[in-house]
Amino acid sequence: MSSINEQRHPMKVITRSDIVKHFSMVEAIASMAEAFKALADGTGEVPHRYVTDLNEGALTFLFKPASIKGADQSSIKMLTQKNGYTVPGVPTITGVVMLLDNTSGEILALMDGETITAMRTGAASGLATQCLSREASEVLALFGCGSQGKTQVEAVAAVREIKKIWLFDTVPESAKHFMQEMQPRLAAHMALAPDLSVLKEADIICTATNSTMPLFDKTVLKPGVHINAIGSFKPTMRELHPEVVRSARVYLDDAAACLNESGDLVGLFATEEDRDRIVQGEIGAYLLNQIEGRVTPQDVTLFKSVGNAIQDFVVARKIYMKSKEEGFGRDIHLFD
Repeated sequence: MSSINEQRHPMKVITRSDIVKHFSMVEAIASMAEAFKALADGTGEVPHRYVTDLNEGALTFLFKPASIKGADQSSIKMLTQKNGYTVPGVPTITGVVMLLDNTSGEILALMDGETITAMRTGAASGLATQCLSREASEVLALFGCGSQGKTQVEAVAAVREIKKIWLFDTVPESAKHFMQEMQPRLAAHMALAPDLSVLKEADIICTATNSTMPLFDKTVLKPGVHINAIGSFKPTMRELHPEVVRSARVYLDDAAACLNESGDLVGLFATEEDRDRIVQGEIGAYLLNQIEGRVTPQDVTLFKSVGNAIQDFVVARKIYMKSKEEGFGRDIHLFD
């Protein structure tokens, strides 16, 4: 008779270094196309996330499940967010992504959630840039030189031949450290932006901040610029001036979430007609040829993202399948 262990899947532990070494940004961008198409065509299964506070509000737990109809697996991203006092050297938000077998319910894999979140968020902007920006785009401006900023730059550089990158950050030392770390990885020349006037050069802008005030207004923008805005995921957060949004053709990762959660959009539209004139629809609908993208070279295009658990699921599933093929990660038998 076979042992219990032989009848059950091992749980594979996949670390940050495993993901960075074996899963490329190009693969992540392709994964985002699959994820957003699933959202748009209704095959994506994304229940409401569950959020609760413990320890008198000092710690917030977030649980984000997702799958695609007919898939063999599901995922749950579990995050903790420290409120108030933080531990030096530990990010405010930490977490893991669990991949589960839909037949047995077993946990197939446990993966670093911080790396998956940063990679899939960057990849979403890379996909939007590939779809909406002008092909000849060469100059990128980045607001926010944190972990999310790294994958924003990496993703944009994966789909466009970027020659120059202007960096903006409220903490100059953060921008300098970012440049020292990222410059060896990129062909583009990086520089600290002296002021907003350099945005007249920018073909692409990525905003990855926790700002509550607009970062720039439309007067400093180059005609035809494409903007990826990922920072504002709460009604109290705002990266974009209302006139920037109103002057753009706007595309969303998840329409319901963006329109109800992001301070860049909440309360911006006086009527449904006003909203529908500006908001073209979801990026998944564009990928399914249901809506138009850029119409003229002078159009300002804007991709607004608040993130969706379907992104974590598609990336986690692809990483797991690749780990099975290439043998990375560590198998753990919980019932030894």
